[in-house]
Amino acid sequence: MEEMAGRVVSLLVGVVLVLTLGGCGAGEPSSTPTGITQTGADVRERLAAGLAAVGSDAEMVRDMRTTLTPVEATWLHGWQVFDLQLSTEYRSSRFYAALSDDGRTLDLYESPESFAEMTRSAKVAVNDASLAVDVGNLYLDVTRDFRKWSYRIDSLSDVQWRPDIDSDLDLQQQRADLEARYADVVQPPTARASETGWSVTVWMVYDRSLVRHSLEIAVDGAVQDRPEVVETDMPVPYSL
Repeated sequence: MEEMAGRVVSLLVGVVLVLTLGGCGAGEPSSTPTGITQTGADVRERLAAGLAAVGSDAEMVRDMRTTLTPVEATWLHGWQVFDLQLSTEYRSSRFYAALSDDGRTLDLYESPESFAEMTRSAKVAVNDASLAVDVGNLYLDVTRDFRKWSYRIDSLSDVQWRPDIDSDLDLQQQRADLEARYADVVQPPTARASETGWSVTVWMVYDRSLVRHSLEIAVDGAVQDRPEVVETDMPVPYSL
């Protein structure tokens, strides 16, 4: 039950609800907008059956209100990652799962192990910096905790500030202070070669915190993450 509860995206108050749940953040993975209709009529049931076999949330997948949106990752040979979202009047639930050509299914929610199993099965070879960045971005997107609103950023201009910030001088000063401290620090992710593969730094907003993720990405695509919260209480929408 605790794991299932973690899939629930907390709803936000008033206009903030529209801001956060109405579309993807700046760092969301690219996906096919029309979702499951482009992947074959049997995919929903194959995915649900596979998730049931590993004790995951098959009923959410079978619910026709749940959208199944393929995520673009052409380097994942033999696998397709799906962004699964169910929105109702009272709650919104979301997680990512992967389906292989031979019917294997992996629940990626908060599971670095499943992500590594997928990349190894796909025989991923992270042999250049661009692919290392792609792997790191996908890892953070699909394994994140959806109990709080989160998204990747390439700069402070990607931060979704509170909608009332321009009418509050204190909030404006907070934003100005953050921009002064981090305008030259928060940058798009770049990869550098390391002893074990690649080192990549990715920035994210998680609830009201600014988080620096230091990723070590192995040649086979396995990822180790060392997140560091560098700022809290940012003037941004917050989850309840």
